[in-house]
Formats: sequence, C-alpha cells, structure tokens
Amino acid sequence: MRNPTAAFALFVAWSVVGSVGASASMAQREVDPVTRARQAYNQQQFDEAVTLASAARQTPALANSASLVLARALLERFRRAGDVADVATARQALLSIDPARLVAHETSELHLGTAELLFVDAEYGAAAELFEVALDRAAFVPADQRDHVLEWWAASLDRHAQLVPETERHARYRRLLTRVEQEAARGPASAVVAYWLAAAARGVDDPDRAWSLVVAGWIQAPLISPGASGAARAVALRADLDRLMMDAIIPERARRAAPPSDPIALRVALAAEWAAIKERWQK
Repeated sequence: MRNPTAAFALFVAWSVVGSVGASASMAQREVDPVTRARQAYNQQQFDEAVTLASAARQTPALANSASLVLARALLERFRRAGDVADVATARQALLSIDPARLVAHETSELHLGTAELLFVDAEYGAAAELFEVALDRAAFVPADQRDHVLEWWAASLDRHAQLVPETERHARYRRLLTRVEQEAARGPASAVVAYWLAAAARGVDDPDRAWSLVVAGWIQAPLISPGASGAARAVALRADLDRLMMDAIIPERARRAAPPSDPIALRVALAAEWAAIKERWQK
C-alpha cells in the first residue's frame, strides 16, 4: 500500500517547487525508521538493522515493531559472530513484544523470531516444527526470504537428527530430503537447496547420490549465484560443499567399500578424484 505521506510529498513536488518536494522526501525517510531497519535486515546488513531498530525502540509507538526487527537481527548476527550477548538482548527484545500491537505480517515475523530463538537455545526439534509451519503457509514468508527460512529449517532438522537415536535419524533426513526436493521443483536453483540436497542424501545413507549432488552443486555454483553480487555466495557454497565432501561423503564411501578394498587407500583415491573434478571446472 502506498504511504500517504509519500503520496502527499509527490503531489507537492508536482504542484509547487522541487525544494519543497525534497524536504517532504527527507521527512518521509525520517518518519519510518522501523521500515529502514527491516530493509537493512532483509539485505542481511544486520549491524545496521540493530542500530536502526535500537533507536526506533525509544519511540513508544514503534517499540513493539522495532523490538521484533532488533531481536531477529541480533539472532542472525549471533549465527555469524557467536556473541552470546546478542542472544540475551534478542531474548529480552522478543519477550517485550505485545503481539496484540503487531500488524498481520509482523505476527508471522514473531513466529519466525520465536523459531530462531528456539534454534539458538538448541531446541532444534521445536524450532524445526515452527519453521516448517512457516514454509507451509505462503503468507508467512515473502518469496525473496523463502531460501533464508528454508536454511533455518534445514539446519534445525539436521541438528535434531544428530541428537536422536540412530534408528530415528534416517526418518529425519528423509523428511529433510523430501522437502528440499520439493523446493528444488518450485523454481530457479538456489545455494540453500543445492547444499541441503547433498547433505540430506548423505543423511539417508545414499553417499553415491550425495557425491553426485556435491559435484553438480559445485560446478553450478556460479550459475546459481550469477553476477558480481553473487560471487561471494558462490564461493561460500563451494566451500560448504567441499567440507561436506571431504568430511562426510568421501569417508562414508570409503568405509562402505566392499573387501578387499582398502578404506584408507580408497579415501585417498576419492579425494584425488574430487580434487581433479574441481580443477577441471575451476575458472
């Protein structure tokens, strides 16, 4: 919905003089600091989002909305930097929110913020359930944020799978694989889908498919994240896939080799084969 203030500023610019329109535009930018904080969050500029949301909390009418953006930005920053002080502040901000004072889209953000805090608290099963609810409801997650929520959900289910008995682990990874395959069929390829397809295939004890998915994902990384802005994401995806291959898939394939194969020698051979694949496809 168009902001009435912006519409009025545009009318003045057309009807009077340009300087008045510029003043109105400047006033508009100062009116809604929560929107600017949310934009910074969506652009993954979490330090800026924290700064803007913290300032906006000082205005009573904006406090609930600003607290929501602040909490989520702090939790994202914690995932990157690991400062436990961010978690404590995020928890305080999240618990200070009065849900009755949030608008519809902020209610879904509160749902996601709660799931993110559960993840940070190592309540991975509960976090996965909340993230999955969000993924199942189109109105909960904007299209440009879906991959981000999918990544939280996949990481939650992966962590939970590692904590349950081995007899139950396979079912968790099957659930993960099924969802990510569905996401892969939804539209263009994404780095999140490329990584978790391979990780989930390994989790359901299919190291051969996991190998193939890592190779495909590594080769396609520049296409998944094209352009200068995507270069860093492509590098990060390749690094993640390389770790998955070296730390999990190659050892698993070597371990499963039938006698008289030597697992240690096979592991070395597989690592050399992987290195050769990367070299052939490295620009």
